[in-house]
Amino acid sequence: MDFDLFRDELGIPHVRAASEAAVAYGQGWVTAQDRGLQVEADRMRSEERFAELAGETGAAWDRFAARERLAATARAIHDAAGPAERAWLAAYADGVNAGLLAGGRDVPELADVPHRPWEPWTPVGVFLAVHVLFNGFPQVLWRAHVARHLRVPGVPPERVLHLFDAEAGSGSNAWAVHGDRTVSGSPLVAGDPHRTLELPGPYQQVRLVCTDPAGSFDVAGLAFPGVPGVPHFAHAVSPAGSVAWGITNAAAHHVEVVADGADAADPGAWRLSWPARELSDVGVAAWRTLLHARTARDVADAFAGWVDPVNRVLTADDTGEVLSLTAGRVPAAADRALPAARPADGWVRLPDPVRVTQAAVDANERPTTQAPAGQDGRPGAGPRDLRPDREAHDLGWSYVPHRAERIRQLLAAATAPESPATQARIHGDTRDLGAAGLVAHLGGDPSAAAVRLRAWVAAGAHVDAASADAALYMRWRHALTQRLAAHPALAPLHAPHGLDPALEPLLGSVFDVPTAVGAGLAGLLAADWLGIDGATEAAGALAGVPDDRPVWGDLHVVAPTAPVPALAAPYAAAVRPAPVSGNNESVRCTGGSPGLATTVYRGSVARYVWDLSDRSRSRWGVPFGSGGRPGGPHFDDQHATWAAAGTVPVVTDLDDPARLYPQDTTRRLLNGIRGAQVWRGDFGAHGAVTAHVLDPDADAGLLHGWFTQPRAAFWGMGEHTRDEVRDTYAYVESLPTHHAYLLRWDDEPVLLVQAYHPEHDPVAAAYDVAPGDLGMHLFLGGRGPTARHGAPRDAWTVLGPALRDFLFAGPGTRRLVAEPDARNERAVRRMAALGFTVGGEVSFESAQGPKVARLAYLTREEAYGAGV
Repeated sequence: MDFDLFRDELGIPHVRAASEAAVAYGQGWVTAQDRGLQVEADRMRSEERFAELAGETGAAWDRFAARERLAATARAIHDAAGPAERAWLAAYADGVNAGLLAGGRDVPELADVPHRPWEPWTPVGVFLAVHVLFNGFPQVLWRAHVARHLRVPGVPPERVLHLFDAEAGSGSNAWAVHGDRTVSGSPLVAGDPHRTLELPGPYQQVRLVCTDPAGSFDVAGLAFPGVPGVPHFAHAVSPAGSVAWGITNAAAHHVEVVADGADAADPGAWRLSWPARELSDVGVAAWRTLLHARTARDVADAFAGWVDPVNRVLTADDTGEVLSLTAGRVPAAADRALPAARPADGWVRLPDPVRVTQAAVDANERPTTQAPAGQDGRPGAGPRDLRPDREAHDLGWSYVPHRAERIRQLLAAATAPESPATQARIHGDTRDLGAAGLVAHLGGDPSAAAVRLRAWVAAGAHVDAASADAALYMRWRHALTQRLAAHPALAPLHAPHGLDPALEPLLGSVFDVPTAVGAGLAGLLAADWLGIDGATEAAGALAGVPDDRPVWGDLHVVAPTAPVPALAAPYAAAVRPAPVSGNNESVRCTGGSPGLATTVYRGSVARYVWDLSDRSRSRWGVPFGSGGRPGGPHFDDQHATWAAAGTVPVVTDLDDPARLYPQDTTRRLLNGIRGAQVWRGDFGAHGAVTAHVLDPDADAGLLHGWFTQPRAAFWGMGEHTRDEVRDTYAYVESLPTHHAYLLRWDDEPVLLVQAYHPEHDPVAAAYDVAPGDLGMHLFLGGRGPTARHGAPRDAWTVLGPALRDFLFAGPGTRRLVAEPDARNERAVRRMAALGFTVGGEVSFESAQGPKVARLAYLTREEAYGAGV
C-alpha cells in the first residue's frame, strides 16, 4: 500500500494516504520502524512468548497471560468485529510486518528470536497486554488479604478496608475550558496521562491523514505503539470543523474478582470476570470511528462503543460545545471492595454526556454527581440486560482527591482568559495539597526540621526539584511509611498472601505492606482506634531523617522500565539527565513509592493542549522522545522539555518544508518498488536527472557492461558474471541499511549510487559516525547526453549537483560521507569539486577485503549554507 511519510524536526511521523487502509498500513510501518523492539515485546507478552525475550521474568508473565487467555481473547475480539474493523486491523498488521522486515527488527535483542508475521488480531492482543493490569483487581486481592488478617474489635470491616484507600496515588489529569473563558473564544482541552514511565514511552506522537473524499480525516494525537488509530488523546480537523478529546481513568471496578465457590476460603481460588473477554469486545469499533469524528457529539457517540478500560472523557469542538462523559462497561456489582461470589448480573447504566458551560476537570477523584436513570441506548451491550444503578457515576472504591481540587483552584484563580500558553502553569504545578494534613501530625514539635516543614507548608508546599525543604518532606514521608509498615498494629498484614506462585512475580508488590501504607498514609495516621499514635509516629520518623539537606532533584531521578527488563539500566543511562519536580499528589505528577524509593517510576507519559480555534496553536509533548533506539537523534530530545513540564507546538502544515519534511526516499525501496522514480532534478537547458530504485534483474546487464570496462578496476567487480552482479544487488536490496539507485539523465542511465547508514557498515571502524551521516558509493557509468547541443562537456557539472541534491533530499541527512579508494585520484577530484572536505588515508576491512580509502565529508551547511 502506498503512503507518504513526513517527519517534523522532532522525528514525529505524519502519515498521509488515499485510503483508510493505506493510512493504517503506514501507521503500522512507521511504528515498527520507530518502536520495533517495543511492539514486538508487547506482542510476545500477548502471545505467552515473553520468556523468549525476558527469561524467567518473561516466563512469569507468560503464565499469567495463559491463565487470562490473552491470545484467545484477542482472536475472539477480532473475529467478532465488523468487516471494516477487521480490514483496518489487517492493514495495520501488514504495515507492521513490512516495517519490521525493513529494519524495525534490526536490534540485538531480536537477533535470535524468529520473526513471526503479525496477524490481524495481533494489535488487539497488544492492547490487552498493555491494559490487563490497568484496573483495580490487584487492589481487590489486597483488600481480601486485609479482611482475612486485620480485624479490629468493635470496628466495622469496611472502615478497616478504607484505611488503605489511595489518598495519595498516581493517575491522570484532564480539563476542558469553555470558549467563554479563552482568548480565542473557542474551547481548550488539556491534560496529561500518568502511567509507568517506559523507554521508549507508552504513547507515540503521530498524525494520520486520509485524503479519500468518501471518508477523509486529519488527526494528530497520541497512539499506543502496536495499536492503530489514536483512541485516547487527539485533535482532528476537517472542512466541517475541529474536534478534540482527552481521557482519564475512571477508577472504576470494571474487572471483577470472582471467588471459587468450592474454595472460597482459599486466597488463591479466584478468577477474573473481564468485560473484554465476556463480551468479545474491547471497543475496536470506537478506536476506528474516532478517526472520523467531526464534532463533540460524534466523539461521544464513538465512545458509546468503548469497553475497556473505563474512562472519563472530555471532548470539545469549534462550535463551542464541550461534553463530559464516562465510557466503558462496568459490571453492576453491589460490592466493589472484595471478591464476589459470582459475576454481576448486568451492566451499570452510565449517565448521558453532560454539557460543560464553564470548565470541567477529571483527575481520578470521587464523582459528586449521580447519573439519571433512563434508557442507555448504546449498541453492542452484550448478552446481559442493562439496568439502572443507584450511583451509576460512582463506579469504584478508591479515588484520589488532591489533583482535581488543585486544578480547579488554578482555573478559578485565572485573572485573564485562558490560552495554550497559560496551561503551562497547570501542567507544571507542584503544590501538594495533602502535605498540610500530614505535617499537622507533627503538632508543635519544636525541632528545626519540624519548623522547616511547617514553613514549607505555609509557603505553599511546592515539591520543586531545587527545594531542600521538599526533599526533607519527602524523606520524612519515606521514613514515616517504613515506620508505620513495621508498626505492631499492622503486623498481621505481613502474613503470607497465598497467591498462586505463577502470579507472585507480577502481583507480589501489591501485597508489599510499605506500598500499601504509603498510599493510605493519611488515613493510617488518623487511626487511633487501631492503636497508632500519629503524633508519636510522625515525630519519631522525622527524628531519624539526616540533616544533610539534599534538594529534591538529587533524590527524585527518573527510573524508567524498558521493553525487556534487563535493558532498563542501559536505556536509562542513554537519557541525558534533567531535574524532575513534583510527586504523586501534585498536578505535575512524578510518582514514586514512599517507603521503598524516591525515584520516579510513574508520571506524565504525555502532555497535550488542544486549541479548538486553530490546531497550529495546539501543543503536545512526551518524556524522552519519539524514537525508540538509544543513541538515536530522537531518543531523548524532548526529555528536558518534559522534565520542565513543557510542551512543543503541533506541526501540521505538510507544505512547510522548513518544519515538516518527507521521509528520505529509501521508504519506497523498502516497500519493494523496483525501478520506481524517487527523485527528480531539473537542470534547465541541460535537461533533467531522475533517481530510480535499482532493479537487480532488469539492470544487471547494464551494470555488468559498466563493471567489465578497464576504468572500473577500483569497483572490484570486473570478474563478476552478469548473474553474480544481479545476486550482489539482490543482496543489497535485502538489507534495511544499504540501498542502490540508478540515476538517469534525460532517461539515459549514467550513475550508480549506493547509499548506506555508516553505523551498519565496515567504514564505521575508520571514523566517528555522527547522527545524520549518510554514506555513499558511486560509479559513473555513462556520460549522458553530453553530445547534445547545449549540454556541458563535463558530465560531472550536472551529475555532481544532482547526486548531492538527491542524497540530501531527506533533511534527516546532515552529512554525506564518501570513501573512494585512495588510488582513485579521479574520484577524489570529483568529491573535492563538489565541495567535499577530503581527509587523509584510512584503512579498514571492507566486504571485499582490506581497503585503503580517502574519507571525504560534505555537511548540509557546506552544501547549501547555514540554516538549511
